[in-house]
Amino acid sequence: MPIIIPDSVFDKYFDVVDSTFTIFGVDCKLVYIEKVEEIADTFDNVPDNRSINPNRRRTDDFRREDKVYKEVEVYETVRIKVYWDRKSWVQVGKTSIVAPDNAIQTIFFTTDLGKIMRAKEMIVHNDISDETEMRFQRTGEPFPMGLKQTRYFGCFWERS
Repeated sequence: MPIIIPDSVFDKYFDVVDSTFTIFGVDCKLVYIEKVEEIADTFDNVPDNRSINPNRRRTDDFRREDKVYKEVEVYETVRIKVYWDRKSWVQVGKTSIVAPDNAIQTIFFTTDLGKIMRAKEMIVHNDISDETEMRFQRTGEPFPMGLKQTRYFGCFWERS
């Protein structure tokens, strides 16, 4: 005989976990790269980029045909729970987690998954960014978490 759990139990669980984002979550900046800002009246010292993959080039400026483009960082703030200590990490599967030394684990809402996937980097904890800016890049793919695995995702990040 299957056990039927009322939806009110899940609603209460989601309310409690959502409140932990308000209490324990921190505001972080997601860093996106916008590539197509044309620079007018530039000197002719920007190298041509005839590569198929211009994003692999390490310069911010590049020329395509007769136009010069510059990569610009764009920021967006999201509320995320950040776990710095490996002992506090939520276990994924039955195996132990292998991550770099300066790695962190984050938990965020499913609604922010698209933003996390598009972001090049994340600047952790906006409130202390005046003292130190800690940039991280994603390690691996985000994974679903929590009851029903529909509302929250987790992800590992390494220091960039």
